[in-house]
Amino acid sequence: MERQGVTEHESTKGRVITVTLNPAVDLFVSVKHLEPGTLHRVPTPLQHAGGKGLNVAKMLASLSVPTVATGFLGGRRGDWLHEALLSQGVDSKFVRIANESRMNVKVIDEAGTLTELNSPAPAFTDDEWRAFGDTLRTLCEPNSWLALCGNLPAGCPNHWYQNTISWAKQSDIKTLLDASGVALELGLKACPDVIKPNQHELEQLTGLTLHNLEEVMRAAAQLVDAGVGLVVVSLGEEGLAAVTSSAAIHVRVPSVPVVSSVGAGDTVVAGLLYGIFHRFSLYDTVRFAAAAGTAKVQKPGNMHPSQVDIETCLASTDIVDWRSKS
Repeated sequence: MERQGVTEHESTKGRVITVTLNPAVDLFVSVKHLEPGTLHRVPTPLQHAGGKGLNVAKMLASLSVPTVATGFLGGRRGDWLHEALLSQGVDSKFVRIANESRMNVKVIDEAGTLTELNSPAPAFTDDEWRAFGDTLRTLCEPNSWLALCGNLPAGCPNHWYQNTISWAKQSDIKTLLDASGVALELGLKACPDVIKPNQHELEQLTGLTLHNLEEVMRAAAQLVDAGVGLVVVSLGEEGLAAVTSSAAIHVRVPSVPVVSSVGAGDTVVAGLLYGIFHRFSLYDTVRFAAAAGTAKVQKPGNMHPSQVDIETCLASTDIVDWRSKS
């Protein structure tokens, strides 16, 4: 079954709080072809506030969803990140730390190949961690959505997401988890409301090699059976697969030129939260999210798409019922 159009609904109360424990200043450099050991003359680099939760927050703010971003910021780079977020409509409530926030360099050639040079996360003191815990508890109100995004920095317990999700459930706060590795595996034990793995991450979680869409759907259904509310799987040019306890659907996206895939998954997460915030149906929520991700890859660096960009892609984004359960 295919559905067309997105119907606007009354928005939810509350807001979205995004957590980025390891944000960075991302410097994007474009080259025709990257050749190690040679001089490259490049156009003016693009500098963006980077980190998965920051990407989600910026996209949501551009779509007029009340959004607060928190985590750790330090030094002059932290000052720049704070001001960059405020300039884009994000309420920046980060905990200040003694060490400098990191900077990453991302080199993209004309074929769209990405080479990343990422620096390690700064170290955090016990007092800084306690301050962050106090900040997070203050920011999270009942009926809010808490988006936990990205890898956990060194020194952070692997079960931090798991513990945070468990606390949120007791506090009537909904959770979305977008992580990988052990942090994601342990986080699932607390049964978040939404997760958004890509196919590789889904394979790691289930221990399966997934060869086709049917196998992806079955693997996602295993996680739903284990207690996750909604599993949305990024499939690249194949779109999205979404599974709940009552439905399994596939969103097919148009073929578009890829300028930069950086932040595409984060834009999908923002699209999901946008649909949830506006009380869209499951179908319209995942369709909007898929269109948002498709619109993003056509933008340079870490630039997010506009609402018009998303609506353009939405016109050629199809949704198909893969299976409905009675």
